[in-house]
Amino acid sequence: MTIYTCFTDQPDELHIHDTHWQVTSLTKLQDIERVPLCNEQDLLVYVCSEMIGVDLQLLLRLMQFSPIPLVVNAKCWQKEDLTRLLECGRVTFVPGDFEPARLEQVIELAKLRFSLANEQQQKIIQLESSLEAQKLLAKVKARLQQNGLSEPQAHKLLQKQAMDSGISVEQLVQQLPLS
Repeated sequence: MTIYTCFTDQPDELHIHDTHWQVTSLTKLQDIERVPLCNEQDLLVYVCSEMIGVDLQLLLRLMQFSPIPLVVNAKCWQKEDLTRLLECGRVTFVPGDFEPARLEQVIELAKLRFSLANEQQQKIIQLESSLEAQKLLAKVKARLQQNGLSEPQAHKLLQKQAMDSGISVEQLVQQLPLS
């Protein structure tokens, strides 16, 4: 695991004793964009006295396009900015003075939060997909009902056609034209 650290306005005082982590210090936050990141193996610790808009935008972009566990420590922040950063659920925010002695605990917390947030996002994607499939099935059944079939008859017809084709009902309705 590689831990990237970035201290914007104070010296890098993190002392990591765990030997299976490689620590890379960044001189400025923008340097993270030049690094090929792996969400299973990398983590970013960003420490600043005040979270500013430019850094917030970069962190949001990072979480959108190349998400990794992220620990942010700031003494000052705007509530709206912090809310935007925390919305994804993958960011661990540590307010106030950072205690380097707690770093390993914070890293474990960040990795856990990141993993749980990723699981939740996958569940949301699956639920949204299932909902879209149900909506499409309802539209196809409604079309068949306009042609005189009852809802159970329309459902039975779709099941039979899917079975005859060797595909699921969901795959069948996706192949049918709606117009």
